[in-house]
Amino acid sequence: MATARRRTRQEGGVSIAESAAAMCLLIPLIFTLIYAVTEISYAYLLKTSLAQGARQAARDLAIAYGQNPAVASSRSLQDAMVFQNIRINNIINSNMQFDNPVFNTGISPHTVFVNVRYLGSQYGLPPFPNPDVLNLGNKFVITADSTYRLE
Repeated sequence: MATARRRTRQEGGVSIAESAAAMCLLIPLIFTLIYAVTEISYAYLLKTSLAQGARQAARDLAIAYGQNPAVASSRSLQDAMVFQNIRINNIINSNMQFDNPVFNTGISPHTVFVNVRYLGSQYGLPPFPNPDVLNLGNKFVITADSTYRLE
C-alpha cells in the first residue's frame, strides 16, 4: 500500500512539472499571437483609412478641377483647396503625406490619381509597429491610392 501512495505522489509531481514546461512554451506563443493579430488589425485600419483619405482627395480634386483647371498644375492650390481639409486623426496629419496627384487628361474619361502614405514617426504620426521589436518602423510604409473621373 505504501508503494501505491508513492507512485501517485510521484506521478502528481511529474504532471506539475510537465504542465509548467508546457506553459513556458505556450504563454510566449499566445502573447506573440495576440501581438501579431493586434498589429495586423491596426495595419488594416491604417490601410482602409488611407484609402478613404485618397478617395476623398481624388474626388475633391476632380471637383476643384471642374471649377478651376489651374489646380492641375499648382501644388499650392491643391494644398489650399483639398489636401489641408483631409485629416484623419493620427493617420493623415499633413499635406506632405500626399504625393503630387497625376491629372490624366490625355485619355477618355479624364482622371486624377492620388497616392497617400503613412510613415510612422513622421509628420506627427505614431510609430508603427509599436513596440517595434524587429526595428521595422523606418522601413514600413503603408500606401493607398485612388483614381477619380474629372468633372
